Formats: sequence, structure tokens, C-alpha cells
Amino acid sequence: MTNTVRTQIFPIGDFTFDSGETLPNLQLAYETYGTLAPDKGNAILLFHALTGSHHAHGYNDNVPEAGTFWQPEYYEGWWDRMIGPGKPLDTDKYFIVCVNFLGSCYGSSGPASIAPDGEPWGSRFPMVNANDQARAQIKLFDHWGIRKFALVGPSVGGMLSLAFTNLYPERVRSVIIIGADCKPPIEHKLSGFEQFCAIEMDEKYREGRYPLNDPPLRGVALARIICHKHFVYQRGLEKRARKGCSPDRKGLLTWYTPTRSTESYMLHQGTKFAKRFDANSYIRIINMWTGFDLEALTGCSIDETFRRYAEHGIPFMLFSINTDCCFTPRGISQFHRRLKKNGVHAEYKCIRSGKGHDSFLLEPELYAAEITAYLNRV
Repeated sequence: MTNTVRTQIFPIGDFTFDSGETLPNLQLAYETYGTLAPDKGNAILLFHALTGSHHAHGYNDNVPEAGTFWQPEYYEGWWDRMIGPGKPLDTDKYFIVCVNFLGSCYGSSGPASIAPDGEPWGSRFPMVNANDQARAQIKLFDHWGIRKFALVGPSVGGMLSLAFTNLYPERVRSVIIIGADCKPPIEHKLSGFEQFCAIEMDEKYREGRYPLNDPPLRGVALARIICHKHFVYQRGLEKRARKGCSPDRKGLLTWYTPTRSTESYMLHQGTKFAKRFDANSYIRIINMWTGFDLEALTGCSIDETFRRYAEHGIPFMLFSINTDCCFTPRGISQFHRRLKKNGVHAEYKCIRSGKGHDSFLLEPELYAAEITAYLNRV
């Protein structure tokens, strides 16, 4: 029987962003799985991926704060096969917390949230960086009185884990990072700008002050198409597309009709995404990802930051994916060596998969044994 869960809302009140801007009465949406131990020593903070949500486990068909963005494809938890009794994130042993990113549109405060003037914040909502996410989410753990916990960060969540560990090294017990490096490559920075342009050039964007019932769907769909090609293993895309879509769908197009399964597949992915994610939220989350710079966030060199991790005795487990074109095995293995060079106890595993960057979502069983063993050790 499917475990039904419900989103909870935590008010963080007035919040000052790294940019210096302050907004009133902000909130975080989150879910928890398992039971907090009496000594509060069994907590794990699980970060979701780029445009994912806090709903990682069980079944949740109603998040009122997300409005129409909460689509049926989100009803099942995105990491259900990894969370539960006897699974790597064992709910009989651990208290797992997953929080929706600040600036997203799935319950946490973001551009689609209503401002004090009764209108959506829209483009008035500040840009959000990794430090902002860490300073917002730590308030939830302070509320519970949890002093120390483990971090699990797939994709952009892995980079957020680094920022979190820098700000609160005394609070972090251990870190697992999947498919992420300490700095995005230049290809992602350029891709991010292309996506911003795609949304900005949609006439319905209206400088970010569009009504929520008439959003810039075409711009968001194109932005997602630009981004999605990084998430899949491109050499296997044609095979995947043949299974998923047949050509002839126009989607949001007006004249051109796709004649190839790859075109139809990418258009389907973009069109579907545009209905479930807010354009302004997308700009903020993509900017957080492509603009991630550990040295800028910490104010010191990467080596100095890693030495701080070592001084606090924080162990790391890194995973790369051999077909990942977002963060390559070469880059992550260099990241691993740099951690070790600076005295950090760090383990590394390259997962062989034909699914590309999205492997951790599509075939989590490939990571299960390593994560189970690592959590048992640390």
C-alpha cells in the first residue's frame, strides 16, 4: 500500500538574501520521513534536484501552496526506491528531511507567491544563491533543536551541500554528493544564459510581471529543451525518443510539425515542463545552479574551504556517472582528489549507466549498496 504523506509549511519570517534585499513573511515547504531519535542524532537533510520538489517519498496528490503547478507526475515521490524501511535512506533508522528550495514554486516562497500588495512577487523576488538556501533551511533544524545531521545532495543539491558545509561545518556529520562538482563548467553558464534569453524573448514574459493564468509558456518550453539535452545521454537519445514519442506533435509550435522522434520527444518534454513550473522561479533556480561559485560564496580559495572541512572531520562520498555530460567523471574525480589533497576523508565511485545525468532519478538501485554501506560506516 502506498504511503500517503503531506507537505508541511515552516514560516521563516522576514528573510534577508545575500543580495541584501529583505522580504517579509517567507515560508519553506518540506516533508519528513521516519522518526527523530530522542537524542536528535539520526537526521539527514536530503536536497532535491534542479526543478524537483521536496516530495521525495510516498504519495502526495495535494500541495495547495503549489497551486496548478502540482501536476500528477509529481504525486509519487521522486526517490521512492531509496527511502523507506530497509532501503538506503532507512526510515526505521533515519529521520529524513527534504525542503523545497526558496524561490521555487512548489510551496516555498518564490516569485509565484503573493506579495503584501496582493500581486505575485514576480520579477521583484530576489535572485537566490546557495548560501540563501542554507541559511533558510538551517532555521528549520534550529526549530527542532537538531545540532548535527548528514547531507545527501544529488545534482544541484550536491553543490548546495558544499555551501551548507562551509557555513555550518560544526553541524554537518557527513556528505554524499551525486553528479555534482564544486563549480559548473562554462557550457552550463552559456546554457543558462540561453535559457534566460528564451524566456525573456517570449512576449508574454512582460518583464516578469505576467499574470499566473497567462504565463510565457513558449519561452519556458524552449528553455527546458535547451537544458534537457544536458540531462540525458545524448548518444542514447534517439532510442529513448522512439520509445517515448512519435513524430507529428506540434505542442506549442504554430507552423512547424516535428518529423523526427527526437524533435517530438524534446518538444514534449518542454511543453510538459512549461505547465508545471513558473518562469520566474525557473530563472532563479537556473541562475543559482549556473552561477554557483564556491570561492565567491565562501570568500576564500577552494583549498582553504576544503581544509576547513578536514579540520571538522567531515567525510565525503562522491558519485559520478560515466555518461553524464553535466558533470563529467573526469571533473568529479578531480574534485575527489582535491578533497583528499586537503586532508578530507573522501570516497569516490563512478556509476556505469546509459541514462546520463538523470541516472540517480531513473535507476537509483545503482547507488543503493554504496550509499547504504557508507551511511553505516559514518
